[in-house]
Amino acid sequence: MSTRSAVDVVIAGGGVAGVAAAAALGEFGYHVLLVEPGLDGHKRLAGELIHPPGVRDLAELGLLPAVERPGTRSVVGFAVVADANADAHLLPYGELPGLRRHGFTIDHATLRTALLDAASALPHVTVSLGARVTGLDLDGAAATITINGPLGTTRLRTQLVVGADGATSNVRRLAGIGHTRSRISHMVGYVLRGAHLPYPGFGNIFLGGVAPSLAYAIGDDAVRVMFDVPDNPDALAALQRNPAYLAALPAPFRDDVCAAIETQPRLVSVNHSVVPDTVIRQRLVLAGDAAGCCHPLTATGLTASTRDAIRLRDALRKSGGDIPAAARAYAAAREGPERTREALAEALYRAFVAQTPEMRLLRHGLLRFWKHSRRGRAASMALLSTHEGRMSRMALSYAHVTGHALIALIGRRGADEVPTLGRRRAVLALWRSALHHLYASIAHTATRRV
Repeated sequence: MSTRSAVDVVIAGGGVAGVAAAAALGEFGYHVLLVEPGLDGHKRLAGELIHPPGVRDLAELGLLPAVERPGTRSVVGFAVVADANADAHLLPYGELPGLRRHGFTIDHATLRTALLDAASALPHVTVSLGARVTGLDLDGAAATITINGPLGTTRLRTQLVVGADGATSNVRRLAGIGHTRSRISHMVGYVLRGAHLPYPGFGNIFLGGVAPSLAYAIGDDAVRVMFDVPDNPDALAALQRNPAYLAALPAPFRDDVCAAIETQPRLVSVNHSVVPDTVIRQRLVLAGDAAGCCHPLTATGLTASTRDAIRLRDALRKSGGDIPAAARAYAAAREGPERTREALAEALYRAFVAQTPEMRLLRHGLLRFWKHSRRGRAASMALLSTHEGRMSRMALSYAHVTGHALIALIGRRGADEVPTLGRRRAVLALWRSALHHLYASIAHTATRRV
């Protein structure tokens, strides 16, 4: 095994985060080696929706033509269905000034293949398929990285290592970076053919069941549907045994889903929150899910990955190629928006799943906020799409939602949401929950060390 130094940057992971980072480094004259194990993307659930900011990033990096292909479906926002018999609350991207009017959805395996093909065509990038990073030494003026591949083991000295190898990042482990990992729930998914998607062109979110379920088109004749399954005595079998999961879906879409459940093997993933202690160490930076992930309800994972690539490029520009300085600037630039993204995902999931009286009232206030306030819908979509990353904006939206919940309660329109509490106790419980949650959301991520 020899040690070579012909590579300037090694990127571990050939998903959206890794390919976007490879494309972003093209202007600096770096020779980039992209190391990808070649996992089968058809056997797992992963991100398939890219918000408008992510589309903008892909265009800026020159990668958008590679993924705008047959099977890519335009998505114009979210349709939140609170009850199977009620109309949806539509949250379009187009109500927010400065944001593109659409994102897109695409089958994850198709997306990975398209991006790896695009990376292979870049003159400054070499793609090593079937290879893994197995060793990492960050001491000294350069990093030394060990790669096991089809042709054996190679050691390389390189100026920069990008860990873009997902939430269970091996590179993060090799660098000795600790993390906080919390299991939230499971996700169970199916693909429907010829289904009647209730709100075509939108990401459909169905409430009213045990937990949220999501559906969106991933091709001309294909719809992905996913059910969040919290911990319960029936485990994943709860989807078949508890009729509340399917009762939340409007007909005839419910019938399409029932048919898929009866005839298809399910795809399963675990929903985790992962918060690393740091996203940099000397000449290593983490990107995408390796740098932190949250519940997929907000579908921000892919867009956060493209944004990390842009931040890394901008940090290198400002530092004049000083890699340690660029790494520090990169970490500082992503800290605030990532904190907001994690807190938003946790807040929405709690509001949609928790069955305490105050959380049911808060959910009622959120839906009322979206129904009656165009500005509220725009503020929510700015946060959901990652167009807005300031925690102060999330706190302001949370306060507005709480206000709508209290107005509904005072006017008795939300009385059914709190059948066991008097008005005064409901108000106190809601404010206590809101203040506690905001504090916990901020404290949960503010302790991260850079």
